[in-house]
Amino acid sequence: MQLKNERLLLVLLGAIQFTNIVDFMIMMPMGDILKKALQIGPGKYSLLVSSYGLAAGLTSFLGVFYLDYLDRKKALLVAYLGFMLGTLSSALIPTTSNPELNYYLFISTRILTGITGGLLGGLVMSIVGDVIPLERRGKAMAIVTIAFSLASIIGIPISLALVDMFGGNWHAPFYGVSLLSVPIWLVALKYIPAMNAHIAAARGRKNRFETIRLAFTTPQQRSALLFTVLLVLGQFTVISFLTPFYVNNVGIQQIDLKYIYLCGGIASVFSGFMIGRWVDSLGRFRVFTIFALLSIIPVLIITNLPAVPLWVVLVIATFFFIFIGGRMIPANTITSAVVPPQHRAGFMSLNSACMSFAGGCSALIAGSLITQADENSPIRGYEYVGYVAVAATFGSLLLIRALKKMDGIAPKTAKS
Repeated sequence: MQLKNERLLLVLLGAIQFTNIVDFMIMMPMGDILKKALQIGPGKYSLLVSSYGLAAGLTSFLGVFYLDYLDRKKALLVAYLGFMLGTLSSALIPTTSNPELNYYLFISTRILTGITGGLLGGLVMSIVGDVIPLERRGKAMAIVTIAFSLASIIGIPISLALVDMFGGNWHAPFYGVSLLSVPIWLVALKYIPAMNAHIAAARGRKNRFETIRLAFTTPQQRSALLFTVLLVLGQFTVISFLTPFYVNNVGIQQIDLKYIYLCGGIASVFSGFMIGRWVDSLGRFRVFTIFALLSIIPVLIITNLPAVPLWVVLVIATFFFIFIGGRMIPANTITSAVVPPQHRAGFMSLNSACMSFAGGCSALIAGSLITQADENSPIRGYEYVGYVAVAATFGSLLLIRALKKMDGIAPKTAKS
């Protein structure tokens, strides 16, 4: 599919990803605030963080059965509208004198947001796969993936500033994301064209389970899904408790956390565009391997970090963001290439489901490995979380070798 203004489309898709990522990521730098405000320990906090991912994983899985039969634009707009309403519901949670009630209300709104927001990632990636040829897809994926970095540069610092401005009120960032999403939705409604060229081929299929069958019987697709799971486990296990560890163990002040995301995000933006070009020129498999190996270094340092000055944390965190982001750009390019267009939305939704489930499980795994005597005590066992992340990264490197061997084999389609 050819498009007159590819850049505008990519910017809009990046903006949608930006708000979705900020909504999810803001839970982590507010970890210490939420634990104290809701009077919960690591176990309940990990469930709170994972509730969005597990709900998103469920709806992404269900999307496999119907997304390829829908206009991509309409599906994206409906899912984004649901995401906006879910985020607003988190903002509107009343502050009661019962922290336990607040906790369960908050989990409910995170589940509601995940039910709709979980579809966005797969839809965005399938649209990019439809519109951008493979030889130019690395740079395109960089533009969309850069939303993660922009969320760190702009979204997280502004969100944390809003929390500080309103006296530690954790509702404020959700109001901000809700308000920002409205103009993005309106611009997307006007400027994203109808995307239904894939529907005729999809309707020719008699079996709605076909995408699932191909995903688990085609070596390329099966390996790509497992690759996604390991990739997410290799980063979100660490990220889930990153800020509580910085506050309680490293001695970083809550008010200084925004600088960590600001520095890491700025570095990721500049490196992201360069990495996108490298993917197109050097190859997606080679670039992924390099950055996956490099990412192990800051993971091990962070999860074993003693009390150090803020500038040391900023340097380490910057490299962590660069290398983690450097893995995702080639990884998204790899997974988008293993499936034909008529199955792409379904497969990318399934891939998004794997990503969401893995993200939700990452928080639960991390929560099961660490302990904390009380809300102000140091976190124990975080180093084991780092070892799990490193093991998952090595697993993804083994799978990338298998995917590289299968590269060039035409993606499997339905039998006629």
